[in-house]
Amino acid sequence: MRRTAEDAAATRVALLDAALAVIARDGYPATRLEEVAKHAGVTRGALYHHFSGKAELFDAAVAARWAEVAVEVFGDLDGTEPALRRLERFVAGYARRARSEPRFRELLTVVVLRTGSRPELAPGLREKQQATDLWLEALLPTLAEAEAAGELRAGLDARAAAGDVLTALYGVTVLCALPDGADTGLVDAGRLARTIVRGLGR
Repeated sequence: MRRTAEDAAATRVALLDAALAVIARDGYPATRLEEVAKHAGVTRGALYHHFSGKAELFDAAVAARWAEVAVEVFGDLDGTEPALRRLERFVAGYARRARSEPRFRELLTVVVLRTGSRPELAPGLREKQQATDLWLEALLPTLAEAEAAGELRAGLDARAAAGDVLTALYGVTVLCALPDGADTGLVDAGRLARTIVRGLGR
């Protein structure tokens, strides 16, 4: 029984990874579940054992990859250094991963470029907006710490600063999702992070 549960979990992970790979290549509208199953090395029946259809599979795949990325990215906020120094590391880490890590770039390509306007994806898109709100909340403790320590420039509070950081990261996200965007030289992770933090600090 335990082996069966492990097999089922492995199949689900394979399907989630395959879904993003195929959608990144073909786009959501053109993606066929048979192709996803083939890419994952499983039968179509196995796919339907885990997911009711393409929209559910898409939402689960995106959510799983974002969760994976978030663990790595937000780990950069940990530490004992001054808050803005940790924030600089966070921004640089996000930009570096978005530019060069294949699994992250694949996710960005899918979310930004390859879905199109599909009514069946509306619930999932609302969930993604909620996830963005959670990212804002996750940044707030570090920026509140910076505010309390007098690191933020006059007139800027922690929530506004967090919004500024996320707005900049949206630009990184879109640029790195483009086919050649990460190779234009515009995304210099260290320079971007320093520029943002200098704009927030005193």
